[in-house]
Amino acid sequence: MTLLRGMRRFAATPGLRRGVAGQMWRHHRPALAAVLQRNISIGILRENYDKWERRVPITPEHVKHLIDNHKGDGKLTGVYVQPSQRIFPDSQYEKAGAVITEDLSKADVLLGVKRVASEDDLIPDKTYMFFSHVIKGQPENMGLLKAILEKNIQLFDYEAIAEDVKDPVTGKLKKKRLVAFGKYAGIAGMIDTLQCLGRRLLASGYSTPFLNCSPAYIYYDLDDAKRSIETIGDRIKKDGLPQSLEPLVFAFTGNGNVTKGALEIFKLLPHKMITLEEAREIKKAPGPHTCVYGVMVEQKDIVRKAGAPDAPIDVKHYRCNPSEYESTFASNVAPLSNVIVNGIYWDERYPRLLTKDEMTALYKQGNRSLYAVGDISCDVGGSIEFLQQTTTIDKPFFAWNPFTNTAADDITVDSVAMMGVDILPTELSVESSNHFGDALLPLLEQLIANGYSEEVKNYEKIPSELANACIAREGALTPNYGYIDALMKRPATMNHDMKDPHILLRIKGHLFDSGLINQILDVIERLDCHFEVEECDVKPTVNGVAHKSVLMIRVFSEDSKKLDGMLEKVGMLLHLIDSAEASMQHFDNRPQTSQSEESSDQKKVTVLGEQEKKVLILGAGKVAGSCAEYLGREKSTTVAVASLFEDEALDVAKHALRGKAVTCDLSQPSDKLNSLIQESDVVVSLLPAPMHPMVATECITLKTDLVTASYESDEMRALRTSSEEAGIAILNEVGLDPGMDHMSAMKIIDDVHARGGEVTSFSSVCGGLPAPEAANNPLLYKFSWSPMGVVRASQNSATYLRDGATVQVDGDDLLASAEPFYAWKSLNLECLPNRNSLVYGDKYGIQSAGSIFRGTLRYQGFSSLLHVFKEMGILDDEETGAANWHDTLEKLYTARGFHDLRSFILSCSGNDKELASRVYNCMLWLGLKIAPVSDPSSTVQSFCDLLEQHLQFEEGERDMVLMHHDIRASFGDGSAEHHTCSMQLFGDDTTTAMSKTVGHTAAIGAKLILDGEIANKGLLLPTKEEIYTPALDLLHQEGIVFEEHCTEDEYDEVV
Repeated sequence: MTLLRGMRRFAATPGLRRGVAGQMWRHHRPALAAVLQRNISIGILRENYDKWERRVPITPEHVKHLIDNHKGDGKLTGVYVQPSQRIFPDSQYEKAGAVITEDLSKADVLLGVKRVASEDDLIPDKTYMFFSHVIKGQPENMGLLKAILEKNIQLFDYEAIAEDVKDPVTGKLKKKRLVAFGKYAGIAGMIDTLQCLGRRLLASGYSTPFLNCSPAYIYYDLDDAKRSIETIGDRIKKDGLPQSLEPLVFAFTGNGNVTKGALEIFKLLPHKMITLEEAREIKKAPGPHTCVYGVMVEQKDIVRKAGAPDAPIDVKHYRCNPSEYESTFASNVAPLSNVIVNGIYWDERYPRLLTKDEMTALYKQGNRSLYAVGDISCDVGGSIEFLQQTTTIDKPFFAWNPFTNTAADDITVDSVAMMGVDILPTELSVESSNHFGDALLPLLEQLIANGYSEEVKNYEKIPSELANACIAREGALTPNYGYIDALMKRPATMNHDMKDPHILLRIKGHLFDSGLINQILDVIERLDCHFEVEECDVKPTVNGVAHKSVLMIRVFSEDSKKLDGMLEKVGMLLHLIDSAEASMQHFDNRPQTSQSEESSDQKKVTVLGEQEKKVLILGAGKVAGSCAEYLGREKSTTVAVASLFEDEALDVAKHALRGKAVTCDLSQPSDKLNSLIQESDVVVSLLPAPMHPMVATECITLKTDLVTASYESDEMRALRTSSEEAGIAILNEVGLDPGMDHMSAMKIIDDVHARGGEVTSFSSVCGGLPAPEAANNPLLYKFSWSPMGVVRASQNSATYLRDGATVQVDGDDLLASAEPFYAWKSLNLECLPNRNSLVYGDKYGIQSAGSIFRGTLRYQGFSSLLHVFKEMGILDDEETGAANWHDTLEKLYTARGFHDLRSFILSCSGNDKELASRVYNCMLWLGLKIAPVSDPSSTVQSFCDLLEQHLQFEEGERDMVLMHHDIRASFGDGSAEHHTCSMQLFGDDTTTAMSKTVGHTAAIGAKLILDGEIANKGLLLPTKEEIYTPALDLLHQEGIVFEEHCTEDEYDEVV
């Protein structure tokens, strides 16, 4: 039985496959519900799965609250409690109003902490809530799940009661458990680790106060435990540790609730938090020592990029590409650590903190400073490889001998003392139970208040958190957990190494109703490929609307042709089964040499009678998603997205019906990049402009067309002849500005020239801004692209022509040159000159014009504020000379001879008090007086980081793109025309206006090449009719519309 086979029963089971909300949790007419609804009783199970389990799901205080608030109105019929050895005696429950009884048959909802000890104890047709440990298919609990299904039990698992939160590093959504004990595991684990350390030091001949630290379960509650730890700390502070004992350094890994709990106990001791560098010096200090030392281990301390030991650590890249890194914990951290307190999450994708071999090497080198490991994560064989077994409250420690690589009960001088208790929170049963019950109580109250419907045999209006945590109901697994059926029957071992050749598929669609999932499974099985499910997110039907589900599955095979065949056949299925409305992206995790080679001269794949087209998008930035979405609409087009980061590539590729994500270093030529270009029909480079010449050179060599959205540089122009000889098109400046500005302006200019006229004045302005309602900060600006790009652009020099005279603006003065702009009367705008406008005389064929101007739009007030910041030196790329902004600003104004910040700001504002006040208030709003400096090597980069932090679009806010041309023309008969052309576009719920205008335009350029609409070869710009006419038509279809007006000329310049 393969992993997904169990899903088939749900795909074929009406009602279940339509989703949780569609069938299980549907609401009924109030009148009918009132007749058929009955009230609920609660039961609390005896905790007999483990003799040490004394926690409770709800405390006597919680029971009293339920009875006081719900029994009087009849919603709660009673609370029944089985006698047990809980931390709270039965008498307290009885006093709270519960009935103490062995028989829980009267209870509808039965609550426990751990699973029941025996399947025979399960009462049929009841609802249970406990930690079942079945959702990952744990083999030891499959018998329990089988019994639950056979007895028609509805099971809710606390582990699955969760909410979506965004990972601050990767930006990905992840599940955060709402009912958990993490903090108390850390607290209890730290207490036990202190006793573990005491025993190990005793084996080395040291008698220390740590030996008097009792196991956490000895204390009645946390306050009692803390008093004991404080007493130990007092003794260390007063008497010191043994004279010959080295300074004790505790290394803490992780930054979640587990580690926070451990630190809460550690900091009760006399302590100092230090860095690894400081630890190296402290190790030289003689005893006796009157405190202990703590080190918070950071990512940069424990890993380095393989092959690049000196490269800075990008945490996001590490999280997304862990196989590219190697551990440095054994060389950086372990030699300085006496105690490791491990609280990190780990899986096999990541390098281990400390392996058996590394521990052995340290001992053989004479470094035996590591006395104890408190592995609170309790990951056997995981990040600390020599945690070979979990430990128990009865026997919380074992000894690991690095010389023999064996474990023993007795802690000796030649061993590392290991603590790996797997039920730590139960050692602090009072606090754990209070915390747990506080989280569970609101969900129970909703369940009680809404009652049970006899019609649908389920609870009315069940809280969504509980609905998502329902594992089984009516004798079957719920759709979210249908995959467990396969896990119940899988072989004992089926794990693959992530380095094995495989392809990660991400398929989104109506996978179950359409039967698509079954067909995909058949394809994989027929090709004899192995697979593992990475994620299965089954979306429910809400208010009658079916939502698409997402399946991420890794398909493994040593035969690369089988993987290629799988991709092709699964792609065909997506097109053939229209009802699935499915899309697929994939990430190819095969060595480049093992991927099936297919040159661009080989035959193309045909999809439903259409020749397959292959597009390669380089870069996965903010505009790439809209580009991939546009190009990926056709079923015959495969869109490959290349990025250094796997998650970013996948995030963009998912916008295409047939998206493919690949990781590749795009900063330099490589065999992998060449292969990607060679197998593509057209490349769209959304990389920074300086990288385009390298890409273009490779495209010329491999004879592949190229599209970019960037200005055509001198380096790109140098490739004109070679691109023509290669017979390829390199279409540049196909974005918003440049791009749409060229096309919309040239449409008017060419029309004037065709009618025998000449352009006498040309003005073109563009701006990406927050919509008016979102311009709610002092700078009246928010970023839809790089803050550094905005700041740099605001300091470019500019040249333009006005009434026949050349006007030059130095970059230092650009921000001071802003002028009001009135084309949109309802918007309070200003305009800044944009680079060298004179080149457009030749580019547009308007050498006759007496005025040529191109500008950038902002809301009035932006430029004056930024200009003052420039005058203050905040936009300089110089070292800050300080670690925080307060000190940085002080250095800036004292260097200019000022004694305070306000007088400095006033001077930089040209003694304009109103402007100086706005600048000061803006600085306060940004936190410039108190915030730390993010990059001490660069003042402007630190300022940009601060802007990016504060000037982001919030959920529901829109951006806005504006473009306006003002063109005047004269004709031989003495007549004159005034043309205006305007475009205003707002972002929406699906994409930003900036992303759409840049991404769609670049995509349209690629589409025109793919469709054979562009016949010319060599370096091209969208200033020719063969390009701008179809492109503007396609943009119009996307809702990007230019409003044109022409009147007899009345000179009224808008700039």
